[in-house]
Amino acid sequence: MPRTRAKLKVELEAEAARLIEEALAWIAEAPPRNSSARTRKAQPPRPPTPPGDLLVVYATRLELEVADTSTAARLASDIAYNYGGYLVSSQSNLKYTTLTLAILAAQFDAARRSLLSLGTLRAERVSGDLVGAGSGATEWNIFSNITIELHPSAYSYAPPPAPRYGWSPARTFEKAFGVFASIFRFLIDAVIWLAVVVGPFVLMGLGMRALLRRQKSQ
Repeated sequence: MPRTRAKLKVELEAEAARLIEEALAWIAEAPPRNSSARTRKAQPPRPPTPPGDLLVVYATRLELEVADTSTAARLASDIAYNYGGYLVSSQSNLKYTTLTLAILAAQFDAARRSLLSLGTLRAERVSGDLVGAGSGATEWNIFSNITIELHPSAYSYAPPPAPRYGWSPARTFEKAFGVFASIFRFLIDAVIWLAVVVGPFVLMGLGMRALLRRQKSQ
């Protein structure tokens, strides 16, 4: 059963408490500063960084049901860019599209809410890691990963048309009417071209002919 964020947070807090106990135990057993070099060398290695210098970086995998996977994938990429992240990878097949997004850790919750608005949530799996902040790492320079699977909705699926076999009068009429419409459009276009290109010259010729006849009659 997938772990919820609340349960994961409890587990991480328990891990942090354990690290605190180890740090306190090590401090209690540490020798005075004026101990000899040999004594210092015999001491155990320093324990992990205290929990106060740790960051929790979440990662999640979302399965969403959307009306159109192509549109949803484009919007998901835009959401990543809007929250200071980027598209890591994209894979598509006939069943679904998978995107991996890198999101700033500080923007994880806001980006997740925006991605959930793209469709209906089918499943979610959340995980988290403890990252040391001693080297200057913060929620604004560490990236979380959000993997999102986009599945088409059942009502948006259009089955392919059934193949046509044998003779169909309706299909024959449809093809014949298409040919007739093409010929009719061609004739109309020809008449328009003749009227526009040849018509003025015909009118000029008729006018000159009428003028010549009038001059002869005089």
